Amino acid sequence: MDRVLEIGGFAAGWCGRLFAQAGHEVVRIEPETPTPGWVSQTASDLYLHAGKKRLSPQPRAVVAKLAARADVVVLETAGADAVAEWGFEQWTSPVKATITPFGRTGPKRNWHATPSTLLAMGGYTNLMGDEGREPLSLSGHYTEFQAANFTYTAINANRLAGKRNDIDVGMLEVLLALSQFTTVMWHCAGKIRSRHGSDFWSVVPTNLFRCLDGWIYVNIVPTFWDPFLAFLQRPELALDPRFANNGDRMEHRDALHAAISEAIADVPKLTLRERANEARIPAGIVQTFDEVLADDHLAGRGFWQSIAFGEQTLKTPNPPFRMDRARWPDRELAAPAPAGGFDG
Repeated sequence: MDRVLEIGGFAAGWCGRLFAQAGHEVVRIEPETPTPGWVSQTASDLYLHAGKKRLSPQPRAVVAKLAARADVVVLETAGADAVAEWGFEQWTSPVKATITPFGRTGPKRNWHATPSTLLAMGGYTNLMGDEGREPLSLSGHYTEFQAANFTYTAINANRLAGKRNDIDVGMLEVLLALSQFTTVMWHCAGKIRSRHGSDFWSVVPTNLFRCLDGWIYVNIVPTFWDPFLAFLQRPELALDPRFANNGDRMEHRDALHAAISEAIADVPKLTLRERANEARIPAGIVQTFDEVLADDHLAGRGFWQSIAFGEQTLKTPNPPFRMDRARWPDRELAAPAPAGGFDG
């Protein structure tokens, strides 16, 4: 297994967690000043850093020695100059990667940014929310976590190929790489995607609908139209010319939405979930996080992992993949040590 040195905030932390959960030896150097987060420092540490060796902030000379022993280094900083200050170019690790807001080259290489400002600059914020209203932003650390996923993938691609490499990940480019068909729509059709809230304009019905005790989201592509009517228990809608095909349903979406709302307004969400399963249609009730944690499917898949924290045992997500059908081992959160390094 590889020796991985991790330095930085949430992006480096998530990348290091992926390595730790895959069985690699991860040494994390804590920052001088913790990165502000959406949750408490304890919650962040439990989620990101269980199973790692954690060191308190170290002198640059010590970091360089650790980097020399590492097979992989992941360094997350605020910009290109900060990367240089760490002495990254002199590190001799076989594979080393940096994660910065804008990458290590280009006019914005030293601009400061946060997840929310990057989402705005990358066009994501402009696509979120309801048409005719102010745009919305994603909460949490979506930008950093996706940057970490790309970094993890790039590192493993290089390790698999047996190559030495210097990887430069820019978070703004990560967001654009995940923009789905937005740029293609512009280049091929001259169209700019607009905000449409929960309603997907080209597949009707696709939207959130209120039921007796909550909400349900349906996404009914044309092949699911007939079973969807069985789910609604409204077979007469099959004879309504306004809803004969997807084009007609697009034209008369308001009338169809009203019919759907009327059909499920007094139906409990668990009943709708059973109906959706019986009809074999894509529909999901909007679950609270308590309901997600109690989900029998996730428990049956062994998705949750135990973390020892003092006298407590907490539950946290495993990686969303299996290897050889093996169960991921439980982990423990260690306190940062004043000194240390890799085993052996």
